[in-house]
Amino acid sequence: MNGTPVWEVLASKAQRQVRQAQQQLADAQLRREQAVDRDQRLDQLLIEYSEQLNMLQRRAHSTVEAGNYRNFIVQLHIIKGRSSEEFKALDQACQDARKEVLVADQERLKIERLGQRARNQRQQAREHRETREAEAQSMIQFNLRSKLHR
Repeated sequence: MNGTPVWEVLASKAQRQVRQAQQQLADAQLRREQAVDRDQRLDQLLIEYSEQLNMLQRRAHSTVEAGNYRNFIVQLHIIKGRSSEEFKALDQACQDARKEVLVADQERLKIERLGQRARNQRQQAREHRETREAEAQSMIQFNLRSKLHR
């Protein structure tokens, strides 16, 4: 067996792992971007409801109505806090996924280098064998010619 299939299988597996890691990174980045969008929408809601509360307070209003706005704003702040925690977790997931891509790619490169080295060694062995065979053939021809010329 010449060993080539083993390195090809390992290289293929390593490439698959790189693609999987890249997909996990892309998924993590998408979730992170979605979290950023949600956070921005929360910011916009906070601004809108704060402005509405301010306008309500400038005119005649009931305390229940103002209390409802305040409660909603408090709930938005709670959601915003959770959103910030989620963003931190998603950001960490992106960093971890980037590391996984790097590790998988380094492993792929290592396997490719080892496969190339094995191919080079086989080529050198083949060339060495062919050289020995050519030298042996030359010696045989030389000896035959020597016997013929005696």
